[in-house]
Amino acid sequence: MPGSSDVRVIGIDISGDFGSGIRGGLVDGTGAIVARKEALTPLTGEADLVEAISTMGGRLAEGARRDGNPPTALGVAVPGLIDEASGVVKRSPNLPLQGSALASALSARLGLPVFLVHDTGAGALAESILGAGRGVADMLLVGLGAGVGGAVISGGRLLVGATASAGEIGHISADPAGLTCGCGGRGCLETLASERALALRYTMASKVAVLPEEVLSRAAQGDALARRVWNEAMVALATVVSTAAILIDCAMVVLAGPTALPGASVGPLRTLLPQRMNLVRPPRVELSSLGPTAGVLGAAVAALERSGMGEVTRAWREAAPPPVSA
Repeated sequence: MPGSSDVRVIGIDISGDFGSGIRGGLVDGTGAIVARKEALTPLTGEADLVEAISTMGGRLAEGARRDGNPPTALGVAVPGLIDEASGVVKRSPNLPLQGSALASALSARLGLPVFLVHDTGAGALAESILGAGRGVADMLLVGLGAGVGGAVISGGRLLVGATASAGEIGHISADPAGLTCGCGGRGCLETLASERALALRYTMASKVAVLPEEVLSRAAQGDALARRVWNEAMVALATVVSTAAILIDCAMVVLAGPTALPGASVGPLRTLLPQRMNLVRPPRVELSSLGPTAGVLGAAVAALERSGMGEVTRAWREAAPPPVSA
């Protein structure tokens, strides 16, 4: 029943970085996360990663069963290229899942239907239904973190594309003579605007090893090199985002991820986009309002909609934004 707290699905968001974390949540029919779990992403192979996801899903499912409302489906947000129809991870550069039939492996372990969704796509789904993009039919989400991801909401639906790579703006070249990207290209946006890129570019220039957050902190304190590195990142981001915004004619750009800080990201992008968009009205630029819960909620949306319970998420679109935490 739409809006009913009796509805239960599980959403799990797998981090794109070894050693950071996997987030999971039990999501009810009101859109609230009523139980949460977190675990480190295993540093070893596929079997250990599947075990970690299965363990988390199993514990969330068991808690729901004890409450008398067992979950009906599991959605998993996965970084990389996935085949939603087959539930196979075709490529995931930062995780040991190349060619993994992840959906069927988890389904066999948990006894639930399992649906995979791209991690940035999951964030875009959640933000468009419950977050900063609620009520916006055409939206671009840009994920700024260890990499740079993107996802497009077009006409209220997640745009997948012919090869399941729609919205991957992180691998558009912003500097053809730039650094080599992990994808094999040169000067991809990810080599300029990701957390890794900020730290690497500062370290290469200064010969002093720093963390990404230190670059942002030093830029805020007036460090000339840090400001240059950050400004170059914002110029590259604005160039690529403006091109994408013109192509898809979106009304909003939502910035998400740990690098998407109010003082660091929104202001420069709001200033730079109009300088690059003359015939097309620049989209609004907003920060994610769901933060780290977006991936879990988006995975839950995928589970609901692809398991035949789309009426639940339709109710979310029409209602006031629900709470997202227990």
